[in-house]
Amino acid sequence: MTIQILRALTTATTVVAVYTDDRIKDLTGQQGAEVVMDMVGIDPTLRMAARVARVLGDVTIVGLGGGALAVNFTSPPHECSVASPYWGSLPELLEVITLAQQKEIGMLVEHFPLERADETYQLLHHGKIHGRAVITPHA
Repeated sequence: MTIQILRALTTATTVVAVYTDDRIKDLTGQQGAEVVMDMVGIDPTLRMAARVARVLGDVTIVGLGGGALAVNFTSPPHECSVASPYWGSLPELLEVITLAQQKEIGMLVEHFPLERADETYQLLHHGKIHGRAVITPHA
């Protein structure tokens, strides 16, 4: 969802999605990323966020993985801002709703009955779920 929102709102920006294996420095001429959004929030992704951010850049920690970002004189880069917002503003929420209504963004959801919960977790574990998996009991 984040990539869809960024692409819908930032036409002049290059959006790059990575996990922990990154080439950000190569893609930016060794400058680093202007904005880094950590959607996971575990120690390895937070370390990567600090490594790939540029001087005067921004790191936003969105993920609730329980990791900690070490801060010292060299990491994150000098004058890099770090934020960990929990929720956006009401105007931001309305903007996301408008993007969905205009079909600029969309959520991929696969529904499974409660009886297939074990199978669903296996599919998720093996990367076979496209988007989000929702398990619902039968009424």
